[in-house]
Amino acid sequence: MVGRLVTGMRHEFLSFETRQDASRYATEFIARALEKALEDEPVASLMVSGGSTPGGVFDNLTEVDLAWDRVTVGLVDERWVGPESDASNERLVRERLLTGKSGAAGFLPMKTQARTAGQAVQQRHLAYLPHCSPVDVILLGMGEDGHTASWFPNSAGLEAAMSSDTDQAVAVIDATGCPVAGDNTDRMTLTGAAVGKAKAAVLLIFGEAKKSVFEASLEASSKDRPIRHAVDTLGPRLTVIWAP
Repeated sequence: MVGRLVTGMRHEFLSFETRQDASRYATEFIARALEKALEDEPVASLMVSGGSTPGGVFDNLTEVDLAWDRVTVGLVDERWVGPESDASNERLVRERLLTGKSGAAGFLPMKTQARTAGQAVQQRHLAYLPHCSPVDVILLGMGEDGHTASWFPNSAGLEAAMSSDTDQAVAVIDATGCPVAGDNTDRMTLTGAAVGKAKAAVLLIFGEAKKSVFEASLEASSKDRPIRHAVDTLGPRLTVIWAP
């Protein structure tokens, strides 16, 4: 670790020299949070993001000694594609995290056989709610447009999805017209309430470009840079981990 910044909003910003070091610290953070949760309760929940950034953390967690059979792993968000798709977060988690020692954990998918995310949202809410009351530890990512989860700027359903007042654990996003979303525009995501009430959260970001986006987001509105909403609601329960 080469530097630490505590912002006015009281989250920690930790900088590391390499992505491997950052991933290792994120792994230790998650393991400690799960251990603490399992000391207090019979079960614990871990919600994870997809994309290329968390892969090293997933690989590391497969070697961690933990009562994984008492842990449920869920998704922060999901594209409405089958688990065989390269775009599926479920596929990533099954291949990189639910193996080795952490393969004993339970898994809570978001994608169902329903044709659209909207058709499945209430059923998935009922499935996710017990594990989001609150989430014990959550691993977030961030895109270069300032989105986290599937909270894309200007996406249809964004305001409802980011709401901290809702009793819903998951929500539907239509990301049509959002460049970073690509062709997979029908999405399901954890809500602002589910994310914001987490006991502990890690935001893992790599590269100078994303560091600049994150810093700019602290001065932007949540509508324009949705990561700001997660930062504000999590406060000191959020640790941001960065490496170039």
